[in-house]
Formats: sequence, C-alpha cells, structure tokens
Amino acid sequence: MKIDIDISDDKLQNLSLTAKTEMEKVSKHYIEEVLDEASRIEESRRTSNSNPEITAAIINDAVVIARNYGIRKRKPKRQIIMQILAFVASIFTGGLFDTEKFKDSGYVILFLVIFLIAIVSTVYLILNDNNNE
Repeated sequence: MKIDIDISDDKLQNLSLTAKTEMEKVSKHYIEEVLDEASRIEESRRTSNSNPEITAAIINDAVVIARNYGIRKRKPKRQIIMQILAFVASIFTGGLFDTEKFKDSGYVILFLVIFLIAIVSTVYLILNDNNNE
C-alpha cells in the first residue's frame, strides 16, 4: 500500500527543486522511523494469541516518543559484536593476570594479545558510539 501526502502549494512555493527532493527524502525517512517505532510499541502491547494491528493511537504514541525522546535506533551488528568481544576479552585479561606466570614468554604473549583485543574493541566502541553523532 502506498501513502501519498498532499502539502499545499503555498507551503512549498519557495523551495528549490533540490530542496523539494530533500524534503521528500527526509519525510520518507521520518515516516519510516515512526512506523518502525509503532511496530515496536504494538509488539510490546500485543498478547501472544492476537494478530498484529497498529492503530491510530499507537501511531500517535510513536510520534510523541519520536518528538520527545527521538527514535531509538537499533545498534548495528558490528557494534553488538564489538561489545561482546570487549566484555569477554576484558574478563579473560583479568583472569590471565598472574605475575608468577609472566616468566613464561608464551603466557605473556597470550596475555598481551587478549589485552590488545580488549583495548582495541573498547576504543572502537568509544569512537563509534551513537551518542557521538
């Protein structure tokens, strides 16, 4: 199903052609985000036996959430994997920290490799945080 939105010409009279194109692109993106949020709201309210149905009230709730809190963006899979990697590598780094075993060069190399993985994944998460946008 396609939804067409009609905006009066007096609102659009001063827009250039590129501005109109950009307005269409931004509008489409915002509407899709509101619909995604409405789907999440509906899914959280739906009982297990009922069919999914997004109502006008859910759309209004999604718009209010979008306005007040912003649209929640799903984390990219790469970021989720890096979070898991940073957590696991940090745990293993702490578990491997034993000064008595540091006399063995293989153990030191293993410790340093896992420690480097923990540092790199943590720095990646800090630099690519969604709040930095």
